[in-house]
Amino acid sequence: MKRVGIRLETLAAIIEDLDSDEDLRAIFGDPVTGHLAIVAEYADGTVDLRIEEIREVPLTADETTRFTEVTDRIVYANLL
Repeated sequence: MKRVGIRLETLAAIIEDLDSDEDLRAIFGDPVTGHLAIVAEYADGTVDLRIEEIREVPLTADETTRFTEVTDRIVYANLL
């Protein structure tokens, strides 16, 4: 089984950036991360690690697009 590791200081920076993003605050409220979860899944021989929303009201198509764009930007910026 493959392993994935993210330094806790990197994870803390991602969480801070997610919570302070105005687009995400408009979608989820404050704190943003109260409505998000990190999901790890092992499939097809690889580990898939992603951030998903976990609120009761489904996101609209526009919210989903913006959530994905912002989350990808924040994660990649912190992993570089």
